[in-house]
Amino acid sequence: MKEKQSNFSIGKFLTEWGAVLAIIITFLIFSVTAKGLFLSTDNMITILRSISITTIIAIGATFAFSAGFFDLSLGSIATLAAAFSCTFIAWYGMPMWVAIIATFAICMLIGCFNSFVSFKMNVPTFLTTLAMSFILDGFELTYSGGSIINPRMNGAAGQQLVKEIPSVFFQFGKAPWIIIIMLVCVAICEFFQGYTKHGRFMYMVGSNAEAARLSGINVNFYRTLAFMLTGLFVSVGGVLIVSRAGTVSSNAGSAFLMPAIAAVNIGAALAGRGKPNAIGTFVGAALIGVVENGLYALSFPYYAINIVKGAILLIALIMSNYANKEH
Repeated sequence: MKEKQSNFSIGKFLTEWGAVLAIIITFLIFSVTAKGLFLSTDNMITILRSISITTIIAIGATFAFSAGFFDLSLGSIATLAAAFSCTFIAWYGMPMWVAIIATFAICMLIGCFNSFVSFKMNVPTFLTTLAMSFILDGFELTYSGGSIINPRMNGAAGQQLVKEIPSVFFQFGKAPWIIIIMLVCVAICEFFQGYTKHGRFMYMVGSNAEAARLSGINVNFYRTLAFMLTGLFVSVGGVLIVSRAGTVSSNAGSAFLMPAIAAVNIGAALAGRGKPNAIGTFVGAALIGVVENGLYALSFPYYAINIVKGAILLIALIMSNYANKEH
């Protein structure tokens, strides 16, 4: 009998499980070096709460990446969703759930428009979504009168406060609800991508659009669906931004763009999947959250934390490139 050859490779193992290993290592390091501040039940809840919005927006980016394109308008869509969801209630008197659903619908239509420009008018998605981010940022500034939106006050552009926002709206941004919403979003994405034909078709479109077309798959439909799902999940993140903060600044969503993209890329190679996936995205966001929280616990200068985040993303991209070569 021939002996089975071992296919184990340290490089492959680190590529597939490096993010999980990094979480374990950093967790142990911070538990020892910042024990009093880091290793506590309250702080673990704080970490989960802090990564919730990033994870949800990253889930939106996961759909985009799985369909083979890059959406730069994520942060701007999130900001607009935050602005609309609260002001539709406060300034226009809409019932809370009507306002939230209307916000979701608008953001999905933005995704639909991005798809139309990109795939019907043949404009690269990178440029389409870059232009859209400028448009949405300008629209939000015009809508808010160039000021921070406080839904408990009249708008700077002349909007009148007509209704008080229900207290339950602001509960969405607090634990445990924000954590539960995050986990539900991860579960929905994981189920869609891994257990439905539409998720498999979307992956096929992202990996080889021409081959998918020759197989009878409606490529433009799944590209549009990916854009709309991106808009939907990003808008959920936007609603939680204002629910947690209580106000909306003009760059409220932009702060989540790079961490979300980093989370998707860090988790893409998880468990050998080699493609954007919900569980991997959650792991990627968790790694960023643990590192950021631990550095704050060690009184690391806040203005230098982006250096560490950037280094993590760079390492993830190198590992992802290594994984692609292995395949």
